Amino acid sequence: MALVTKMSDIERETIKIGKQQINHFSHRHPLEAAEVHDGDDKLGACAGCEHEIVGPAYVCTKGTCSFVLHDLCSDLPRHHRHRCHPGHPLSLLPSPPYSDCEFTCDACGESGHGFTYHCATCKFDLHVECAALPETVKRSDHHHDFVLMTNLDGGDLVCCGCDDDRVAKGGWMYCCLDCKLGLHLACAETC
Repeated sequence: MALVTKMSDIERETIKIGKQQINHFSHRHPLEAAEVHDGDDKLGACAGCEHEIVGPAYVCTKGTCSFVLHDLCSDLPRHHRHRCHPGHPLSLLPSPPYSDCEFTCDACGESGHGFTYHCATCKFDLHVECAALPETVKRSDHHHDFVLMTNLDGGDLVCCGCDDDRVAKGGWMYCCLDCKLGLHLACAETC
């Protein structure tokens, strides 16, 4: 989710847009629409995706509260069916359901503290960005599409993007099913 854009040395400021307010399931106070520009160190990261806030956002109306969401993160579906976890629907949680308040994303293997798409039955978690990965990607140097899939067997597909690490068992990758080529999620972003 490439939501962050940098502006030249202009101090970031939050500009409130009208009186548009929303109530979001993840926060107890109303949120107000705002446009956030580069340089505002008063705002932290988005409570949903945990990335820097620049652009359209919703900020908490309570002055002592620093809760903020990207506009896109405020509008995520509460339930999601994903082809890489077909057995159960995933529910959007405002924070990880674990005692340490952290989850490990089953797609990319990275930890998270913000929103998670979660399956309580399987203890399966996804970052909101990973839940939104495209089902297929195309590389300019290859004639077939690469399909998003789970590396269930930990097989010996080497990433054709970096010619290096194998994809961990259970991790997600893109695969050319015709040529039996793998592609790390991070390598697919550079296609």
